[in-house]
Order: sequence, then structure tokens, then C-alpha cells
Amino acid sequence: MDNLPTRYMASFVVEFISDFTHFCVEKYGFSTEEIGIICVVATESTREIRRDGYLLKTYGTEDQAIPDEFRFPVSVQFVCRRLGMRRETTRRKLEDLTNRGFLNKVKGGYSLPAQTGAADYTLELRDFLASKISNLRTYIEKIPA
Repeated sequence: MDNLPTRYMASFVVEFISDFTHFCVEKYGFSTEEIGIICVVATESTREIRRDGYLLKTYGTEDQAIPDEFRFPVSVQFVCRRLGMRRETTRRKLEDLTNRGFLNKVKGGYSLPAQTGAADYTLELRDFLASKISNLRTYIEKIPA
């Protein structure tokens, strides 16, 4: 670990998180708690896609949205434990995000809706993240050997 450019990498990660938070606040009007909730639900409800090579190839690009049957429910309890939030606050925010169309309430919890057509509120977010990953490549290239 002593030879790794950890301070350099940490600086990039902090910049990434800050830019991501700013983007979400400006674009969608999310609070920081809502950003955390959506990140947890998006990550957990699509975890299997990242683990399964076939699903990743089939649904991991812009060509086809991940179908709802491959989006697994994330419970209120999981979200509040993961974020250290009170259960009632978490439940209320999940319901509000659902009512605003950012999440789906499904049996067993919540999931990110399939991002297609006019309902695709994450297209600009994915473009933003792709540009950040491109920036990361530039940062990595600057790391001294």
C-alpha cells in the first residue's frame, strides 16, 4: 500500500463524489439523503446484473434497459441500516421518491424503475458518469510508474 498513489486516488474519488452530488442536486433537486437512498436502491436492486456475465452482456449497455424481473427489491430496513437513517425517515423518503417516479415500490421493497423512453431520468446521469470514468482514465495515466 505504501507504493500506491492513495492520496492521489482519494482526491479523485472525493472530487467524483462531490461532482456527482452537485449534479444530482442541480439536475433532480435531490437532497443528499435522497441521493444516498437512490444509490443504495440502484446498486442493490441491480447487483445480480454485475455478477452474471450473460445478464451483463445483455443489459449492461445502452441498447437495452434492465427488465424489472432482474431488479431485486431493496427493503426499507436495508436502506436505513446502510445509510444510518431512522426507519420512519427512510420509509417516508422512499415513499416520496416513489411518488415522484424515481423509484418503484415492489413486493419486498423498492427498486429502480426500468430506464426507458420518457421515463429514463438517468440518461444524463449515465452520460455524466461515463465522462467521469473517462476522466479517471486520464488521472490513472498521470500516475508515476
